[in-house]
Amino acid sequence: MIEAGVVPAFTGHDLVSMLKSLPHSEQKRAKRKFRKQWRKIMKNEPHTTDIFMKAKGEAPEKHHKRNRACFFVARMLDSN
Repeated sequence: MIEAGVVPAFTGHDLVSMLKSLPHSEQKRAKRKFRKQWRKIMKNEPHTTDIFMKAKGEAPEKHHKRNRACFFVARMLDSN
C-alpha cells in the first residue's frame, strides 16, 4: 500500500495517528491517492455502491466509511 502512496492503516485510530505523523503536503497527497484508488474500485465494482454509499449527494455515515476502509484494505492486499 505504501508503494501506491496510501497510508497502510487498518483502523480509524491508526489512520488518524499515521496521517498526523506526516507533513501537511504528504497528508494531502495520501488522501488524494486514497480517493483516486477508491473511485477506481467503485468504477470496476458498481454493484457494491449501496454497501458503501448513501443516496447520491448525501454524506456517508460512520458505518459506510468503516466498510469502505475495510474493503479498500482488502482490495489492496488482494492485489499484492
